[in-house]
Amino acid sequence: MRLLLFVLGVMSGLSGAFAQAPQRADADALGLLLLYLVLVAVSLVGLILRREQAQAHIRAVRERSRVLFWRGFALTLAAVALTVLLGSLSDSLRKAGDERTAGVAGLIAALVALAYLLLVLLGFGSVVVVLGDAAAQLFGWRDLGAGWCAMLGSALFLLVVWIPVFGWALGIYWLSLMTGGLWERHIPQEGGAS
Repeated sequence: MRLLLFVLGVMSGLSGAFAQAPQRADADALGLLLLYLVLVAVSLVGLILRREQAQAHIRAVRERSRVLFWRGFALTLAAVALTVLLGSLSDSLRKAGDERTAGVAGLIAALVALAYLLLVLLGFGSVVVVLGDAAAQLFGWRDLGAGWCAMLGSALFLLVVWIPVFGWALGIYWLSLMTGGLWERHIPQEGGAS
């Protein structure tokens, strides 16, 4: 009798899970679509608000990606190390009973993480335009606008970073490019200079 009740309970749980599976799949698909739209919006806003700086960043990513990678990778490591160290310091101080200093350390850790996220968001548009342009050229599409390249590059970014190990490594590379080239200067070109 107990075995029968156990089997019926398991089957009832499985049937409930299978009944909810289409609802979860719809919610997951909607979540991915919203994430994609947010990434496209972030890239377009970054390109619109920083027009000259974005063009300089795009040029730098195309011409000197190795230098930008190492600069951005060092910045990424520093931001992660500071956030983790200050976060663990905050936890240790909280356990020791010093709530005020723990709150300050936690606030500084949050500010460092938010500053890094802001740098990533500012550089996101430039990097996905380069990705989108490269992907468009693979399909034989030439001279696509920056908006179309941003849409294609955002989709490529979103699809690739979910691949284990390889995608994660490319995600770190792209994050480093996003933050490493933000200090590039826009040098106006003179009409007669070659």
